[in-house]
Amino acid sequence: MSKFKLLLVSDLHGSEVAYRKLSNAVRFYKVDAVVLAGDLAGKVLAPVIKLPDDSYRIPIISENKVFKGSEAEVKIKELRASGYHVRVVSEEEHERMVNDKDYLNKVFNETMAKDVVEYLSIIDERYRQQGVKLYIIPGNDDPNEVIDAVVNRQWGSIIPFDEGIVNLNDHLLVGFGYSNITPWNTHRELSEEDIYNRLSRLMNKLDGGAYSRTILVVHVPPHGTLIDQAPMLTSDFKVVRRGGEVVFTHVGSTGVRRIIEEYKPLMGLHGHIHESGGVDYLKVDGSRIPVFNAGSEYQYGILRGIIISIDGNKVNYVPVRG
Repeated sequence: MSKFKLLLVSDLHGSEVAYRKLSNAVRFYKVDAVVLAGDLAGKVLAPVIKLPDDSYRIPIISENKVFKGSEAEVKIKELRASGYHVRVVSEEEHERMVNDKDYLNKVFNETMAKDVVEYLSIIDERYRQQGVKLYIIPGNDDPNEVIDAVVNRQWGSIIPFDEGIVNLNDHLLVGFGYSNITPWNTHRELSEEDIYNRLSRLMNKLDGGAYSRTILVVHVPPHGTLIDQAPMLTSDFKVVRRGGEVVFTHVGSTGVRRIIEEYKPLMGLHGHIHESGGVDYLKVDGSRIPVFNAGSEYQYGILRGIIISIDGNKVNYVPVRG
């Protein structure tokens, strides 16, 4: 099997700056492939109200302040860099968005899909020129409108593979873009049993001898590891603190962990838990299976990732941040 390097990233959440950095990552890090492990879209719509005198109000920044010319452009750029999906609207359209929830959701989904396709198109063109592929799955925060826009577009270098299996340098990537149940009622959440069953069906499509060269790409990391720890929350979603310190708890998927322990893939590539970027190892039958979480600081326009070097069944890694 040939030796190659891949870059794992995840949870870009609509940050234009993070996407643009990813478009340059292949040249900068000299990798052979990139895996984006879900959560393509941002979480917040930022209406920008265009006023009759060509000035703007940006309610998410200030209800009353009016921005003009280059000042408005700077604020819009800052919002897009931090993962906000910006939509320039008239006062009438903004009023409709405030009063009509269905229309607001429609506008939000359309804007998310447009932005994600725009950002991915930049990556697609640059990677195509360099002969490198981006392998991509959605995450729990991605609505169907975003997923459909990505899947239905003809790409030159981007390969969506949610609940699919694709080849990469004599290895197999198995993709699964869901999470277990969260407190936030997001778009793509499944019970642990459903996660296990659907991943089992995918893995059972492979010949048993292929498991050792299979790379499991699942948005949510396995439970009970160093890469699935998030702040513990109270019933009203407040962060639990003890002695002034934030209390962390394991929030990964038991279903994903069962799959890794039973099928013993070469490694697992994950995201989802932004603050738990890094690596851990699951000990199974005397072997140590590495599981990676890219981590995320999208809201600061920072691209986090892990460069993973694969030589047969040997795996080395280097975290990167820029």
